[in-house]
Amino acid sequence: MPQIHLCPYRVSYGDTDRMGRVYYANYLEICERARTEFLRDVGHTYKSIEEAGCMFPVRSCQVRYYGYAVYDDMLECRPHISRMRHATLVFSTDIFRAGDEKPLVSAQVELACVTMNGKPCVIPGTLRDALAPYRGE
Repeated sequence: MPQIHLCPYRVSYGDTDRMGRVYYANYLEICERARTEFLRDVGHTYKSIEEAGCMFPVRSCQVRYYGYAVYDDMLECRPHISRMRHATLVFSTDIFRAGDEKPLVSAQVELACVTMNGKPCVIPGTLRDALAPYRGE
């Protein structure tokens, strides 16, 4: 069973559309923030990863919507690693309204590990080790 990482997020007015709901594409931005904080909490910032000579561009993403959030909702993002290969990471993030049992959104974002020149490379061992407890493969 993978460890769970929790990242709180309060919905801002700018996250919402004319109907007062979080605009569908903004959930990917919320996932990005959760992923960034998750990496920071396990000891790796994107800046430190880039200083080590790697980048993680998005290769693909998939989002499933089960409900919606509105302005001022407190959300709980739960990112984890659903797949880790030599040069690929798949972050899965479930987004819940705080206190709810069912997710509003589930997203999977596949990242490729590449050099600064865009060539595939192996995920650094220190990052791989830091992410290992959060793997749910």
